[in-house]
Amino acid sequence: MIMKRKKFLLDENLCKLTKCLRLLGYDAVIPQSISIDKKVSLCQKERRIFLTKSKKIANRKDKFHRILIKNVNYDKQLQEIQNLVDFEESELSSRCLVCNNRLQTINAEKTECLIPKNVRLNFSDYKICRKCGKIYWKGSHFVAMKSKLKNLLTA
Repeated sequence: MIMKRKKFLLDENLCKLTKCLRLLGYDAVIPQSISIDKKVSLCQKERRIFLTKSKKIANRKDKFHRILIKNVNYDKQLQEIQNLVDFEESELSSRCLVCNNRLQTINAEKTECLIPKNVRLNFSDYKICRKCGKIYWKGSHFVAMKSKLKNLLTA
């Protein structure tokens, strides 16, 4: 039986944690300009876990899965929820860090005019977000983030 990966809804003030979750391959959204009631409703409907820094939201009577995030530092925030997330190498870099969409593999030739020459000389595997157009490759930044996340979640 395949276990379905958890999905998250986060407060606007948890942007770095959101990016970490997306890098780990988790569906993590920050709904813009909607009420707390609508956010709670979205969590209930889509079975999302609400990550919040607000004690008011954490103490609501509604029935929905929520976690009060206590730390300011995003490394520590990730460690607060490490029992909810897994470091799965196959899922790394499977979502757009900007818009949360699933990434698609793209042929290197199609990226020629979109990627700096020095990147093209050193990398050949690219992924693209079909929603916002952002292109990703596993360069030094990816390697550093992967190492950092692995250390944080397996410590």
